[in-house]
Amino acid sequence: MEQTICQSCAMPLTSEDMYSTEKDGSINKDYCKWCYKDGEFIDKCSMEEYIDKCSQFGAQAGMTNEQMKEYCTKVFPTLKRWKKI
Repeated sequence: MEQTICQSCAMPLTSEDMYSTEKDGSINKDYCKWCYKDGEFIDKCSMEEYIDKCSQFGAQAGMTNEQMKEYCTKVFPTLKRWKKI
């Protein structure tokens, strides 16, 4: 399996059981199951609000929460969910 990241939260998708689902139950490989389920985003919020939420999980990513916030602030605008067209 090729390594990809969730196009909403940037979490590495390291196994197929991390993928999200569409309304018809099919797999969506763009997003993790914690961001997207049954064809819609779980958290309906702005990118800034989502950065604040995700920055609380720095320890799980091996960094401080402040480092996580800096990472999210840099990466999120490049992700499919947040990218400005």
